Amino acid sequence: MQPACIQLPRLLLPADRATLSHWAVIACDQFTAEPSYWAQIEALVGTDPSCLRLTLPEVYLSADDTPRITAIHQTMDTYLSAGLLQELDDGLMLIERDCDRGSPRRGVLLAFDLDTYDERPGARTPIRPTESTVTERVPARLAIRAQAPFELPHILLFVDDPAHTLLEPLFSACADMPVCYDFTLMQGGGHIKSRFVPIGDAVDAFLTRLSEHAAPEACRARYGFSENQAPLVFATGDGNHSMAAAKAHWEQVKRGLTAEQALTHPARFVLAELVNLQDESICFEAVHRLLLNVHADDALAFLCAYFSSAGLSCSLDGHAKPKTLLLPFYTQGRSGALSISGAEDALPVALLQEAIDAFLRARPEVQIDFIHGTDTLLALSDAPARLGFLLPDFGKDLLFPYVLNHGVLPRKTFSMGTALEKRYYLEGRMIR
Repeated sequence: MQPACIQLPRLLLPADRATLSHWAVIACDQFTAEPSYWAQIEALVGTDPSCLRLTLPEVYLSADDTPRITAIHQTMDTYLSAGLLQELDDGLMLIERDCDRGSPRRGVLLAFDLDTYDERPGARTPIRPTESTVTERVPARLAIRAQAPFELPHILLFVDDPAHTLLEPLFSACADMPVCYDFTLMQGGGHIKSRFVPIGDAVDAFLTRLSEHAAPEACRARYGFSENQAPLVFATGDGNHSMAAAKAHWEQVKRGLTAEQALTHPARFVLAELVNLQDESICFEAVHRLLLNVHADDALAFLCAYFSSAGLSCSLDGHAKPKTLLLPFYTQGRSGALSISGAEDALPVALLQEAIDAFLRARPEVQIDFIHGTDTLLALSDAPARLGFLLPDFGKDLLFPYVLNHGVLPRKTFSMGTALEKRYYLEGRMIR
C-alpha cells in the first residue's frame, strides 16, 4: 500500500560513478550575486560531463536565454545517445548529506503526482508550496523542461514527522545495503552518500507507513483542523519554482492526452527528495534582502512612508521598545534599523517584502536579490548603491500550521541552512 500521490521512480545516474564529483552541481538559484562562484565551477568542470551543462544557473539569466536552453537540450540528447547515463530499476534511493551539522540530512527520492500539487493561493491539495511564486523565474525552467528528455530536480519536500516513524526506520532497516555512491561535493558542499533499495519488504513497509501518515484522519489528529479543511501531507522545502515549472509543463502535456494516457505519462510526476522536517539536521535560516542600484535614503524614506500609510508608526531611530518590530538595515558605511510600532503580531518577512514590492514597482530601476547568511549580506551591502535588510529566522515548527491556516509564506522566507547546503543536481528521471 502506498499513497496515491507518489510513485517509485526509475532513476538516472552517470554510468561511471567516478565522475560524480564533477557531475553534481548546486541548485541553479544559488550564488546569483556571486558570478565568481560559477566561474570557478566552469573552470573546475572543464569538458567533463556535468549537470552544469544541463541546467541554467540564474546568474546567467538574460533577456534571451534561447541559445543556452537549446544547448542544454542538445547536451541531454548527447549524454543519452553516448550511453553516459544508466537507468536504475524501480526502487528507493536513500541519501545522506553531511554538511557538518552533527548529523547528516537523510532523504529518500520519490516521484510525486503533479495532479496532487497546486501552487495557487487557497490550494487544498495534499502537496502544497510553502512560498509564493515569482512568475518571472518560471519561464526559463519551463522552457528547459518542455523539450527535455529527462529531469534533474533540486526539489526537497517536507513531511512533518516529530515521532520519526517514517524515514528513520527505513534507514535503519537498510543500513547494510550496498552503497550506490559516496563522494565529496564540489565547492564546499559537504559529503553525500546513498544506498539503492530495490522493491521488497523494507520498501513495502515504508510505503505503508507513509500511506497511514497521509490519511486524512491522521492529518487532522496532527494539526487539529476541522473536517472542512483539506489535509496537507507534503510541503515544499526547496524548489518551489521548479515544482511550479513542472506543474505548468504537465498541464501543457496533459491537454494532448487521453484520460488513460494521462494516468501513467512520466511528465505527470516530478522527482523530489523527501525529508523529515523534524530531522535534527534540518535548520531553518532567514533569507535576507539586498536592494541593488538603489539610493538608500530614498528607499528608507519610501518604506517608512509605506508603513505609515498602512496605519503603522515607523521611524529610523533603531531602538527596541515594547511592541516594536526592528528591521536592521545596512548600506555602505552605515547601519541602522526601521523601528515599526503596531505590527508586533506581523510576520517580519511578510511586512518587509510587501513594502519592498511596492518600492520596486515605483522604482523599476532597482533590483532585489535574496541572500543566505548574515556575513554575506553584510559584505554585499558594503558597496555603493546597495541596501541590505537582515531578517530573523522562521521557526520550522510553524511551517505546516502556517501553510494550513494562512497559505503560502512570502517568497524566500526561509532557507534550509546555508547556500552550500542546498540540494545538488545529481539523480535524474525520464519525463518524455
